[in-house]
Amino acid sequence: MKSKNRIVLLIVILTAGCGPKIINHPEPELKVDFTPFESVGCQPDEYGTLFCNPDSALYTLGCDRLEKAPDLMGGLDPAYPMAVCIYVPMQRPEVANPYDTPGSEYFFNIGGPMPMLVRYVIAVEGEFRLVKNTDEFRAVFTPVESADEALSFAISLANVYALYGLKVDWKYRYTVSALEDTYVDTTEGGYIVHAFDYQFFGCGPHYYYAVDVKVKSDGNVAELTRTKIYRNPALDDLCQD
Repeated sequence: MKSKNRIVLLIVILTAGCGPKIINHPEPELKVDFTPFESVGCQPDEYGTLFCNPDSALYTLGCDRLEKAPDLMGGLDPAYPMAVCIYVPMQRPEVANPYDTPGSEYFFNIGGPMPMLVRYVIAVEGEFRLVKNTDEFRAVFTPVESADEALSFAISLANVYALYGLKVDWKYRYTVSALEDTYVDTTEGGYIVHAFDYQFFGCGPHYYYAVDVKVKSDGNVAELTRTKIYRNPALDDLCQD
């Protein structure tokens, strides 16, 4: 009986140590031009986030902070210089209720209970233009005519991110038998983008997700599937506001 128990234990250990199959894909060589935003009255902190002075043109547009747009948003056409514009209503004395910003004024909230609302700003013929919702974004960048542009749309509008060069990390606990880098498939009427997301806020366990996003040629974006893929057990007891 003891011998049988040892065999079962050995099988469990070996199975746990296998890890998921990894499928890698090449990362597209894309780039977003940030140069028009480098000297516009927004000063960097130690982490590189640019805080916009109240007398700057971008603060007046509605940007309290500025970040470089991910280079994987460089598939957009036209290829305007672009930045991530973060609106923080709690820091604006003129805002009566910082928790009541209409959804048409931003794409998504990355600040949890303290609203930090994502917008985009583009440079067009020497002027800055705020893009603050999906309809405005589609008006600028549709139609979606390539896999690279579909990837950029998914990252911009679905609040997901791309991963390349995935490999097994033994500190994680995996819930799938295979992991695949970001890729884009062509489908009827558009594209399907395989991307990722992470549960940052709330209490653990904090899972990473594989997310498939449908990007239509007219710029409409919709999440199709969301699958738990792994978590860091060291963060299982973490509650994050």
